[in-house]
Amino acid sequence: MRINIETSELQAFIAVARQSSFRAAAEGLFITQPALSRRIENLEQALQERLFDRTTRRVSLTPAGELFLVHAQAVMEELELAVKSVEQGMAQRRQHVTVACVPSVANNLLPLILKPYARSHPNVRVRIIDESAADVLESVRKGEADFGVNFIGAQEAEIDFEELTRERYLAVMPAHHPLAAHVTLNWKSLAGEKLVSVSSSSGNRSLIDNAFARVPQRPVIQYETNHVAGAISLVAAGLGVALLPELALRNAPYKGIVARPVTSPVLSRAMGLISLKGRVLNPAAATLAQALRDAIMTKGKRSAAREG
Repeated sequence: MRINIETSELQAFIAVARQSSFRAAAEGLFITQPALSRRIENLEQALQERLFDRTTRRVSLTPAGELFLVHAQAVMEELELAVKSVEQGMAQRRQHVTVACVPSVANNLLPLILKPYARSHPNVRVRIIDESAADVLESVRKGEADFGVNFIGAQEAEIDFEELTRERYLAVMPAHHPLAAHVTLNWKSLAGEKLVSVSSSSGNRSLIDNAFARVPQRPVIQYETNHVAGAISLVAAGLGVALLPELALRNAPYKGIVARPVTSPVLSRAMGLISLKGRVLNPAAATLAQALRDAIMTKGKRSAAREG
């Protein structure tokens, strides 16, 4: 048998049963009494049973009405629960955060932060755009990422750049390399060395090229890779020396390499959070941004303490 009953009719029936009055029920539902009466009549026709005994003084449920009230209330309660569950489920599925960051952050810092974040935000979907500094900046500029972690963007008019720490560059070399015997190195000591470098389109490369511009004899770039991880692999294979940001070496799973600070002058980059000016992060994104902020600033303080 096809059930031809509308929820509005069930609501009308329950309201009349609770109020024992068509007038009070109509007022509570913000409809007219004739409209309410039509809903009850439609329901009685669908059930082929009379649900109310009506006199000029009172309205009372019939035995069929009393039986149907129990089930009608259960149906409406289940329907309300189903609607709330779907709404909550959709809200949870809509929760997502996109963070853009340079590979050194994605590989060495973000995994440590996401583990506790996943425990406190189990229903948040996190998308990571781990690309070059220029791509990270563009992702934030276009609104593809909620925020980013980058070392460029401070000069962009439409970008808020919150500097969190300054990350120095280290000379990375095989442990058996002659320069490994030194505690620190200067730029002149790298003259004539075969360098392993990141791509010329990289923000890292621009900083390194500017530093070498002041050195009379520049090192020879023998090998070039697109990513820092590739450069570390080549150094570990004994193919040359690389100048890499400190964070990139934090959890490097390579043996047989050492890193030495380069001074006179010290080369460093400002690492910070970037976002579109005026953009307010949703709570899930704001929490993740704060976790990254705390982790980067803590790392910066530890590095400063070691140098001191």
